[in-house]
Amino acid sequence: MRVVRPGIAPVILALAGVVVGARAEVPAVLQADVHAHDGWLHVTARLGDLIDDRTASTIESGLSGVCAYEVSLLGPGDEVVGRRVWTRRLTYDLWEDRYTVSGPERDAVVPGLAAMDSLCSTIDDLRLAPMDRLQPDTEYRLAIVVEVLPLGAEARDRLSRYISRRGDTGRRDVDVDLGSLFGGLFTGGDAGRSSLVHVGRPFRPRSLELRP
Repeated sequence: MRVVRPGIAPVILALAGVVVGARAEVPAVLQADVHAHDGWLHVTARLGDLIDDRTASTIESGLSGVCAYEVSLLGPGDEVVGRRVWTRRLTYDLWEDRYTVSGPERDAVVPGLAAMDSLCSTIDDLRLAPMDRLQPDTEYRLAIVVEVLPLGAEARDRLSRYISRRGDTGRRDVDVDLGSLFGGLFTGGDAGRSSLVHVGRPFRPRSLELRP
């Protein structure tokens, strides 16, 4: 399944607290691809405009920012069949003039903010759910939630605890928990926060491309 610039449900945007008036461009899913490989459902996605002006200026001042991701596979009744949650920390070393993106796989040194945004905007071949848990003719949807904001030490600790508590057990709701987390736990409300919520079109596993 390939989706280019799909529509986003307004009610979900409202739940996640998306700020649309702060700048000309808002975070978006430019492309999302779901395919089967090696017995798993894989997701590859390209996002856009994740790092906004406020987060960029915070990073360049020497403080850190964060991109928090939640990718879910929704089944009938919006039950979460598979879910992956992770973060990427965004830092700039003023003394070394070095931009770094720290994620679960590795730390990557990049030449600047544009490269940092490009790296954070890529979800590459993510294993989301085993194919044997899916019904061939049942409709499923891909849900992507991303939150981007400047991050102090206390908020970073809270986010780490949240990520560690998240599991792969099913839930009967569209997973917009990251939006609730950023809006309710961090001081300052939505200030400096940039949100993305995407729920894709239904697809059936039987129709997926099978890649070697």
